[in-house]
Amino acid sequence: MFRRGRKASAEASPDPDEARGGRDVDRPGPYDAEAAPQDDIHRLDLGALRVPALRGVQVQFQVEESTGRPLTVVVTDGRSAMELAVFAAPRTAPLWDEVRAEILETLRDSGGVEGQGPFGAELRMRLPTNRPGETVPGRMIGVDGPRWFLRAVVTGAAGQDVAAGPLLDETLRRIVVVRGDEAMPVRDPLPLRLPKEVADGPEGSGDSGGAGGSDGPSREVTPGTATAAPMPVRGTRIAEMG
Repeated sequence: MFRRGRKASAEASPDPDEARGGRDVDRPGPYDAEAAPQDDIHRLDLGALRVPALRGVQVQFQVEESTGRPLTVVVTDGRSAMELAVFAAPRTAPLWDEVRAEILETLRDSGGVEGQGPFGAELRMRLPTNRPGETVPGRMIGVDGPRWFLRAVVTGAAGQDVAAGPLLDETLRRIVVVRGDEAMPVRDPLPLRLPKEVADGPEGSGDSGGAGGSDGPSREVTPGTATAAPMPVRGTRIAEMG
């Protein structure tokens, strides 16, 4: 899930449907942009995602070599990692139940099971690493929003123990999804971009515009190829627009 490469870094210090629909800062998300809370949390603008920059959390980006566009976004607390991806979803029905059933069917022989976590139903599975034949325990979390679906894959200590990654849980609860109005095929990834704090900083400087140091969010940029579990795709998806 992690690869070596160039780095640019700096240091960071209820009912789900009701939560996404309200603007109360005490209600957990993830939130749709139309219902985001009016709080004082700084969020990195990644295009379709606004990721909170919490102290003690590092946000890493694996980027496409030719374009510099993020392929994956990983949030880590040093013991656990959470890979984020967001996709177009139908207007009329949630996607997570369907996706979860499809993935679970493919995982039965390898011991994949369904469980309950802080965000409801999730999947427990073994995930491959960069080493041939090696796997690690992981959890896949899904959150349905208005015309979007947010997926989080957790590994490390919190990949086995749902209580081991409170900072990752808090990050996920404070995320804002910006779906946009563009019609897109269901299950296509929503576009991401590097945040201004990273894109404007000198390569490898570890700081950008004074946002670095122990009082700011930590980022790492790594060029390479995405290693995330792909979103299951059905052959009819192009005909179904979110």
